[in-house]
Amino acid sequence: MKQELKKALKLYADFREEKPRKGRHVEFDVPKVVMVMGNVKAIEYDTTMKRKTQLFRHDFAPGSRPLLCACGKTGQLYLIEGRYRVTERGIVDLDPKGREIED
Repeated sequence: MKQELKKALKLYADFREEKPRKGRHVEFDVPKVVMVMGNVKAIEYDTTMKRKTQLFRHDFAPGSRPLLCACGKTGQLYLIEGRYRVTERGIVDLDPKGREIED
């Protein structure tokens, strides 16, 4: 758990270009069964970088698209599977061999 926290703090600092000022512990149950709604073609989110709110949009490459799923019990949404990872640059698509796809 301690190692995961260190990695999350580093990813936060690298992506947002500043150290976190506070943390939040979030607990959630991972469902054993979900309903697949479809593939995610793009995602938009706003976040704060250097204390300025910015809107980001990521268009997933066709082979990298995760599934948008919902828990039948709670209605909570999940991104499942897909070939991507989050880096200091944001969401980065991966090819079948796990290499980053350049835009």
